[in-house]
Amino acid sequence: MMLLCACVKLAIILNWSSFISGYLADKRLPKIWPSENPIVIHQGDPLHLTCRGHGQLHWTLPKPVGSRHVISWEGMKVQRCDSRHAAHCSKLTITHLNASHTGEYSCGYSRGGSDHVASTYVYVTDPEQPFVEPYDQTPYALFILRDQSSLVIPCRTSSPSTVVTLNELSPSSEKIDNEWDPKVGFRIPYTPETVYDMLICSAVVNGQEFRSMYIPKRLSLFLENVTITPERVRVLVGDTLFLNCTGVTTYDQRIKFTWDFPKKNENRHFINKTQDTPALAFTMSKALVLPNISMEDKGLYRCKAEITPTKHKNATAKVIVYEHPFLNISHRHLATVVVREGRKRLVFDPKVNALPLPDTLTWYKDGVPILKNSTCYKISGYNLIISDVQQKHDGVFTISLGNQAHRLYRNLSYTLEVEVKPSISESEFAPVDIQPYMFGKRHQLTCTASGRPAPHITWLWQPCHTDSVLKQCISETTGVTVMEKGNVGNRIESIRTKPEMVQGKNKTRSTLVIGEASVSGNYSCLAQNENGKSIMSIPFFVSDHPEPISIQPQSAVEKDDITLSCRASRYLYIDLQWLDSQNRTVTSNVSRLQLDRYSIAILLHLRNVSKNSTAGYKCRAMKLQNKLEVKSAALNVIARKQPWLSQNLTDRDVNSSSTLVLACLAQGVPHPNITWYKNSVQLEEGPGITLRKDGALIIERVKKDDEGLYECVARNSEGVVKTSALVTVLGEEGKPNVEVIILVCTGAAATFLWLMLILFIRKLRKQQPAHYKMGPSIIIDPDECPLDEQNDLLQYDSSKWEFPRDRLRLGKTLGHGAFGKVVEASAFGIDKLSTCKTVAVKMLKGGATSNERKALMSELKILIHIGHHLNVVNLLGACTKPGGPLMMIVEFCKYGNLSNYLRGKRDDFVVYKGQDGKVMSGTACELSELMKRRLESVASTGSSASSGFIEDKSYCDSEEEEEESEDLYKRVLTLEDLICYSFQVAKGMEFLASRKCIHRDLAARNILLSENNVVKICDFGLARDIYKDPDYVRKGDARLPLKWMAPEAIFDKIYTTQSDVWSFGVLMWEIFSLGASPYPGVQIDEEFCCRLKEGTRMRAPEYSSSEIYKTMLECWQGEPQERPTFTELVEQLGDLLQASVQQGGKHYIPVNTDLLAKVGELDGGKMTEETPTRPVSQRDSGGAWNIKIRPASVKTFDEVTMDGEDNHAHQGVQCDSGMGLSSDNMNTLKKLETLAGRPLSIMALAMKAMSRSKESVLSEPDKDKYPPSVPPLDLNLDDSALDADLECHSPPPDYNYVVRYSTPPV
Repeated sequence: MMLLCACVKLAIILNWSSFISGYLADKRLPKIWPSENPIVIHQGDPLHLTCRGHGQLHWTLPKPVGSRHVISWEGMKVQRCDSRHAAHCSKLTITHLNASHTGEYSCGYSRGGSDHVASTYVYVTDPEQPFVEPYDQTPYALFILRDQSSLVIPCRTSSPSTVVTLNELSPSSEKIDNEWDPKVGFRIPYTPETVYDMLICSAVVNGQEFRSMYIPKRLSLFLENVTITPERVRVLVGDTLFLNCTGVTTYDQRIKFTWDFPKKNENRHFINKTQDTPALAFTMSKALVLPNISMEDKGLYRCKAEITPTKHKNATAKVIVYEHPFLNISHRHLATVVVREGRKRLVFDPKVNALPLPDTLTWYKDGVPILKNSTCYKISGYNLIISDVQQKHDGVFTISLGNQAHRLYRNLSYTLEVEVKPSISESEFAPVDIQPYMFGKRHQLTCTASGRPAPHITWLWQPCHTDSVLKQCISETTGVTVMEKGNVGNRIESIRTKPEMVQGKNKTRSTLVIGEASVSGNYSCLAQNENGKSIMSIPFFVSDHPEPISIQPQSAVEKDDITLSCRASRYLYIDLQWLDSQNRTVTSNVSRLQLDRYSIAILLHLRNVSKNSTAGYKCRAMKLQNKLEVKSAALNVIARKQPWLSQNLTDRDVNSSSTLVLACLAQGVPHPNITWYKNSVQLEEGPGITLRKDGALIIERVKKDDEGLYECVARNSEGVVKTSALVTVLGEEGKPNVEVIILVCTGAAATFLWLMLILFIRKLRKQQPAHYKMGPSIIIDPDECPLDEQNDLLQYDSSKWEFPRDRLRLGKTLGHGAFGKVVEASAFGIDKLSTCKTVAVKMLKGGATSNERKALMSELKILIHIGHHLNVVNLLGACTKPGGPLMMIVEFCKYGNLSNYLRGKRDDFVVYKGQDGKVMSGTACELSELMKRRLESVASTGSSASSGFIEDKSYCDSEEEEEESEDLYKRVLTLEDLICYSFQVAKGMEFLASRKCIHRDLAARNILLSENNVVKICDFGLARDIYKDPDYVRKGDARLPLKWMAPEAIFDKIYTTQSDVWSFGVLMWEIFSLGASPYPGVQIDEEFCCRLKEGTRMRAPEYSSSEIYKTMLECWQGEPQERPTFTELVEQLGDLLQASVQQGGKHYIPVNTDLLAKVGELDGGKMTEETPTRPVSQRDSGGAWNIKIRPASVKTFDEVTMDGEDNHAHQGVQCDSGMGLSSDNMNTLKKLETLAGRPLSIMALAMKAMSRSKESVLSEPDKDKYPPSVPPLDLNLDDSALDADLECHSPPPDYNYVVRYSTPPV
């Protein structure tokens, strides 16, 4: 019962709440007055509607159903009214109503997210227009979707009482079911099977029938291409956003667009319906306009397009809002654009990022604005388009963008480089007439070419065919490249090519200077680059006459028979003809056309000439290109005259032995012949008697027999004239001829003095000391005789040395320099011993000049002159024939230069051998048999050197010749090897000295190491750029290897074999320091040269004995005569090698007794505090080692450097090549000597060899940077501590350090 009561109470509460809410909602609705609904008004009456509500009121007016009808609201006015009964009041007034104003009028406001609307329907009756939207002329299309089941026929009426009927166009028996509503029209059922062609609404008013026609159409569900434009929007704060949403459907469909975006609820936006374009594919759109954008408005904006609730598509657009404006411009691709001339289209498309968009845009070409109507350029958006790129477009293009409102301006430049094929200026302005070139004269041809990149100019020569019957120049060969100083065709004096600036353009001008014109032909200037080539032909026709056309003779004697010769330059003129005064061709008494080497000629024979008979003759010449030239014959006919004398002879008295001259001055036309008579006897020319053409008689050394009457007879065809004189000879006839005696005596005395001078010079040469026996080198000394003349004396035998290029296969480049390079190659059959041999080929780089080619040819001749020797890099062959580069083939040395090899073997250096003569890690140079041969050759010093050939066996080869050569990289290096290398270099230099050759640059970098431990003196002069080599120091304008040069070569520029001996001493220092740089720590300057001249020398290298260092000091004697010759050096080093072999494994190295004594003292007792702090073995300036192995009188550079300093302050500092050993290391040395039984000096060298990791030239700070990589010595070291298969990874062969024999490095 209680539950029932509760339910009843709940029902009552719900009913009251719904009633109250309905009442409140009804109270919130606006009120329209008048309150009748509908309202009926007659046409022309006004409409007054008043609306009151609780919000800002707005009116909604009727809209036409069809798009063809437009309602005019000209008389409409909305105004506020008295709002006493409500918060807001709005009054709508419309005057002059018509039937079109029929419809629903609504008033409403929005509050709390809800719309409150009140409406009333107004009929405006018009008997003349019963239908609100009549379609009586053109039917209106009604569209219905496929899923709809009913169709509205919108033939609503202007009066609610009008009776309307609905019919089809073709009446049928069936009645159309319909529902009528005057506010809407008819509503009829419309199934998918329903088909109506046309429906007609009919109404009769006042006896008159009115009709409105409709055509129903089913709509399809086609919806495509729903997009928002722009898809990505960037706006500034405060701008207005405009987005347009479009979609495509069929013409019988409609699209409904709905927008969704951030802050949509603020209702700041409005939507515009854009104009639809009727078409079969119907495009509809709706725009969203959002003013006064803020940063919060950024985000995704969505548009929904639908034609049915089930058929819709979405589109999105991203809106980015920026707070500040910006303008950025950058290159999309490259800033520098390189194109070829003739490209059809080129676009500069800068990347522009700006907001707002720039309002000013200007393109510039080299600072000049490009006009928008320019014919050369087209501006499209930000892009600049160039059509048909030409060379004139080359330059800098700049785009200038700006935003004037925000004062933002940016520029961006492009550089356009137009690559063009070469063009030759002279060919564009070639002279119309070709002129001949005078025989034997110097001429100059010029070729100026422009292009990008800069063209390379080559001159070609095509001689005319030598056939004597050819009138025109026909080239018998293809173009031959013209070389400087060449003699192909005409002698070429020079070819000068240089860049020039001509009229603001970079051009290349080449000038060909022809030293002497002698051969006719065609010179061609070939300019080419990567883009093409251009050629200009210059006819070079040599003439031996100063004028192109000449007629000879120009004078004649009256009544003589003469031959007129018309001569013209050959090839320039191809035919000649004689014309008479009537310009008719003369055919009689005319010769054939005569051709010689430089001219063509035609002869005209004239008889009995007179002034009248020769007038009017002309020579017509046909020039190239069928041009005609006419030259008149200006013949001067001279009347005949009998001879006459200008002066008669007079009697003469002459002294005996003097000269008699008698002049017969006769004239006449034609010129008379002169005959001399003595005593009526005609004189003939003979010894002492001369008859000159001008008629003079000369008698030399007159004697008594020459006395008599001398008569001169002048005779021509018109008469004779005579004159005579008596000649008397004075003085005694037997008197001797004093002049003859003086002349004979003078000649005899001069001949005697010349012979005496020659004998004296020869005697002086014989008395010269041994080191000057070779005399001045024909190869080396350019001061006595120019090198060009010396090289001309040397011959190249192509039958002996020429090697075919096709049997040569070039490989990698071994070295290169300023203008040459050395290439490894394979030569097939070059030594007739093997099918293939590895060789080194020296050749020029591309673009080498004729002087450089001549230099390489000179070196080839020098190597041929020197001949073969085991210790010289020998010539194997050459390729000199035309058709390829000049190549010189020499021996290949696989281990590179000695300096690099020694540096690479420092960690593998072992001083001593075992008791059995073996090195700890393998076989050393076993020289017993070889040394026996060497000792025999030493007994007859110079015998092998003079011949130029010695044995082919290596000094350091194994005894079995059949065994393959050992890989030097895999074996250790011994002190015996170092002596062996020095001996071989001395042997090679002995040979060069015997061939009168001065090396001038003897150094370890110029010594190559070949198989079997053979060293060879090399001289690849073309393969070194001395300007990049640190060993060459600038002295004046030259770069010199000062560290290796003797004082006389530095100061006096005197190069002899003895200056090479000095360099050999420095080379030995390099060898026994294992490739260290000479004079370590010494500044190479003027002070160095002066101290060198004063007698300061290098201290001993680390691995040399006292005997070796003594040999070095002998080579460094200040006076050249006091230095040993290479023959003596061969003997000394040979003795050292022989002693080493005979010692049976004990090196011939004197032990430093002082050092051993001190070590012995250390061995006998322990080190105490009284022991000197300086280690006794330390090798600095005061070390015992170097003091003992060099004379006390020799002052070394490190002593000069440390002169006046406290020796104690420099303990532990390494100077020059010295090296400090601690006391612990000295104890180690002593234990090693005890264990191995070796001399301590040898063991000291061994320890230094194993503990060394850097070059001796490193200073103490440098040693801190480079800590030793070799571990400390093991006190238990024995012979097995060294690996027998020790492998050395030394650098590859280096062919860069090589220089020519013939010339100093300048």
